[in-house]
Amino acid sequence: ASGAAADLHDQTLSDLRELARLARRLFEKPEDAMTQEVRNGLAKLIFGLETAMDEVRRAMENLSPSALDTLGLIPAIESCLARASQSCERPFLTRFACPAKIDDLELTETEQLLVYRIVQEALNNISKHASARFVEIVIIRDSDGLLIRVSDDGRGMTVSDDLRRARGIDNMRYRARLIGAELTWLRATGRRGTVVELRLPI
Repeated sequence: ASGAAADLHDQTLSDLRELARLARRLFEKPEDAMTQEVRNGLAKLIFGLETAMDEVRRAMENLSPSALDTLGLIPAIESCLARASQSCERPFLTRFACPAKIDDLELTETEQLLVYRIVQEALNNISKHASARFVEIVIIRDSDGLLIRVSDDGRGMTVSDDLRRARGIDNMRYRARLIGAELTWLRATGRRGTVVELRLPI
């Protein structure tokens, strides 16, 4: 995935950027240097190129999240939590806790990517459906492996919510199976909300 993202950055995005610069230079020539038809065509070309560049950037992020590559798994999850809050119409309060030092996790790139995607999808579900005011992520390393708990104080999961979230939940379960992880959904104890727990044997 990281190799494909690098190819998109080094080749495709670079080519698109150069074409966009050329089109803009032509577009900015004096009015009398081109017909209105050509000018309109260039305007459409610039818009199309810039749209394609945005799509390439999104594809790169999907293939290999920049935060994961740059920061590592644990900081990338913390960063994902902050971004999820800011993406909501009403940002929720957040808490991130990682009590033990777990920098020495022996996870492959694939395992790190799939763990990150599972947490990301849990946060996406909260942002879209939960109307939460507070979201917490706790990461614990114990004798059984790695436990990541994502908790929110939102409205919890109803049948209709389950239907709307079905595809995302199926993706989470599929990714967990790929790395031999256990994924469970729990109702928050003593309050509204949902708890998602991911346990990965190490």
